[in-house]
Amino acid sequence: MTTSRDQVVRMLALVPYLQGRDGIPVKEVAAEFGVSAKQIRDDLRLLMYVGPGQLPGELIDFDLGALEHDGVIHIRDAEFMTRPLRLNAREAVALIVALRTLRASTSGAQTSVIDGALSKLESAMGQDVTAAVDVHVDRVDPQIHTAVEQAVTHGKRLAISYATASRDDRTDRQVDPRRLFTSQGRLYLEAWCLTAQDLRFFRLDRMLTAEVTPHDAEQHDVEPRDLAAGLFTVGADAPYAVLDLQPHAHWLTDYYQVDVVEIHGDVRRVKMFGADWSWLRRLVLRNAGSISVVEPAFLADEVHRHAVAALAAYDGDDTPSKE
Repeated sequence: MTTSRDQVVRMLALVPYLQGRDGIPVKEVAAEFGVSAKQIRDDLRLLMYVGPGQLPGELIDFDLGALEHDGVIHIRDAEFMTRPLRLNAREAVALIVALRTLRASTSGAQTSVIDGALSKLESAMGQDVTAAVDVHVDRVDPQIHTAVEQAVTHGKRLAISYATASRDDRTDRQVDPRRLFTSQGRLYLEAWCLTAQDLRFFRLDRMLTAEVTPHDAEQHDVEPRDLAAGLFTVGADAPYAVLDLQPHAHWLTDYYQVDVVEIHGDVRRVKMFGADWSWLRRLVLRNAGSISVVEPAFLADEVHRHAVAALAAYDGDDTPSKE
């Protein structure tokens, strides 16, 4: 599995490598970088969006005809890569904050690399830039953090024990990692859960154990989740609904912003926040049979009305019910 970090490092090395080897065969480049010819072609297509501007001559260009038909690479308009990097104050502050966030979100050998880059950048900018920002990321068990990073980097399946939001139970799962990221000061793993047979987000601070398995992670054909809907900041006016979740819907407490109100047997009553009312309505409809709306009443009515209309459409009747 090629990680985004590996791809960025490779593409940065590709440009100077190709500048002195005009007409080099794609297969030779692939062998040199230890990846497939298809991966090199994909890298080159991404590089065509890179440059100091957006006008012709300001973006890296390749002879696509020669690339596709002859299997050779001719690079053009990449001379800017030899120019010294110049950052204005705003760009430097943004980069420093990004590096501090990355430093707080990583572990192992990577930390020394990030520390070195951060030290050089802060030293180079001197008194011209002051990034008075302290990045805080919730503490995670270093062994768990390292195991997750290794699974993501090497494309291995991960075995985890996970505590749910209400902390009333623990589940053992195997997951195929997709990416590790930070949101709102917390580290998350996006992975395909073999238990749920669906894409899930797992907070690393809720992982009780994590172990890299010898099995390769599989690729799953699934659309990316809407992170803005699942991981957003709850404001004073954020819409919310009180919902009863049956066992098949308990995963929602790990995936979305919820407050567990009370638990009755297998049913969890939660206060679930949403980006807007239409999003909450769609969430309930998508999980029909596993979620019931307790309040507000108008949301329950909307869910009922849309469900009846959908059933009528399946029956070939486009006239909404008046019930």
